[in-house]
Amino acid sequence: MTSELEDESYVIQIRAKLNQQKKLAIDYHEELNISVKDCLQAIKKLQQNALDKLKSKTEFTQTGLATLKIRTPMMHDANNKLFDVKIKIASKAQDLADIVAKRLTIDALRIKLVCAGKLLNPSKTLSEQNVPNGATVMALVMMQSVDAAQKENGLYDRVHKIRTDAELLINDNDQSDFLSLEDQDGNAIHLPKTEKKSLLMALTLYEKGKVALRKDNFEEALLLFLEADNDFRSCNSQLLTVVDNYALLNLDIVWCYLCLKNINQLPDAEQRLRLCGEKFQQSYGENMHRAATIRGTQRCSEKALLLRLHLLKAVLYFHQNKREEARVMFQVVETELQSLKVDDASLTTLLEFGFELSESRIALRATSNNVEAAIDFINNRREMLTANEKKSKREKTLYKKIGFEHADEVHINVDLVDQLVEMGYSESLAAMALKKSKNNILDALNELQNNHDQLKTELTNSLTPSEDLIDKLIDLGFHKEAAVTALRQTINNFEEAVEFLVAAQNNNSYDSLLTEQESLNAPLPTSTETVGTVPSGSEQPAGPSRKRAKNDRNNAKKEMMDILYKSFSKDMKTNSDTYLDLSLVEEAAVLDEYKKLLNM
Repeated sequence: MTSELEDESYVIQIRAKLNQQKKLAIDYHEELNISVKDCLQAIKKLQQNALDKLKSKTEFTQTGLATLKIRTPMMHDANNKLFDVKIKIASKAQDLADIVAKRLTIDALRIKLVCAGKLLNPSKTLSEQNVPNGATVMALVMMQSVDAAQKENGLYDRVHKIRTDAELLINDNDQSDFLSLEDQDGNAIHLPKTEKKSLLMALTLYEKGKVALRKDNFEEALLLFLEADNDFRSCNSQLLTVVDNYALLNLDIVWCYLCLKNINQLPDAEQRLRLCGEKFQQSYGENMHRAATIRGTQRCSEKALLLRLHLLKAVLYFHQNKREEARVMFQVVETELQSLKVDDASLTTLLEFGFELSESRIALRATSNNVEAAIDFINNRREMLTANEKKSKREKTLYKKIGFEHADEVHINVDLVDQLVEMGYSESLAAMALKKSKNNILDALNELQNNHDQLKTELTNSLTPSEDLIDKLIDLGFHKEAAVTALRQTINNFEEAVEFLVAAQNNNSYDSLLTEQESLNAPLPTSTETVGTVPSGSEQPAGPSRKRAKNDRNNAKKEMMDILYKSFSKDMKTNSDTYLDLSLVEEAAVLDEYKKLLNM
């Protein structure tokens, strides 16, 4: 990579000088400290590029044949492979992939094409995807073998399978809760159902991409990141301004560009870094002052992300021939790298105390390698996450308890629920009142005091009886219809439901419970079989067999979804702070390489 970067360094410097003064190489070699030979070579390269560009433009105008510059990252080689391809822009992207594959003597299934930060769809034409004459196209070569590629029908299908699996999990999520939206502190995020699904898809693909990135599979990571980028863009634009994930995604995309040696070839790198920088400043404040205030630490753990952002900006400056800006930014990165260096002895101490590597490294960076402060940092962080996760779990339970199917559309403030409970109201009625009043506690109190009976009726009708509790009551000998009525009346309280049903049997009102369902708004669950005590003279229905068949189907589906989730989530990190734990080894290597190019 160094030799290629050296050539690029010469070219961008001389290009700028030629554009300004139109002089020959002999006038520059002393000023730029570049040999005459290298100056001449760079000038010839620029001249040839200009001639080639003019020729391709003329050819495109006369014949419609476009010249595309193909840049292929070669992971086992220091440099990229560069060559031109002639093709009509009315051709499909798959035709271009076939030409590139033939040129590289590899199977076309292993080729994925990226242009201007977007993955090209093989089935669409180049013109449909805004690929112009003279465009630079990055050809990613997948790391799997041809046999593996054929078996999976190429990485495009592999990414498609990841998306399909994610859709299955997300669509089943209302019943199984495989996936949830929480911020980095464990607080639940509440969104309308449709938007929640879009964001879940984007985040899920992003997480799968990060798995590939941790394995240094930059090609697959980039493809998944670009897929996630498309899903993020379909979300509400206001939402993207309040979550950090989209900014982090852009940072990771540009990091992949650098690792694939294409930082100077893809024009959207600058835009992505600008978006990321704006979001970081909004979230953490200038120079991390806001984050330090919130976290209560002098050096907040997010500084590792800021270092990577500064490094990528410096690299971009270099390739734009903004050499002074690059030098300044590389100096900033070097200072940040020193300040974020983790003391090995302190890290060993924390590991011996039983803390995890990731949380130990984050804590030491956040506390300037102070072991005692780091221990407090870790424990406080764990306590906060546990408390917030417990609160989120309670919210979900409460939503289900009151039959609130679209819990993400209206957030019920649990703290306000607790205040009403302390006043003597039941948790479920308090939650229902807050739901109706949109978390206005005064309006909720008015509902509870003046419309108590109506509120309870609404709660009874909207509540979904627990299937598990229905089965338990059936096992005790009660009819299903009666069990459903009892659970609605007692708001899914099993003990109170049993007392309710026993009392109904004692006062001869039990039979009326069997027909009461007809007057309720919410329908019974699909089957209507009864088990247990059967009235004299009636026939035993065939319900148990239907119930077993339904349970078998449900269990089979649950087992399938469990297997899918375990397979899908393999290697995905569950620690909410994982994104902060950068080793900074790669960053240090990039810094050293570019410092040499700038004679720093």
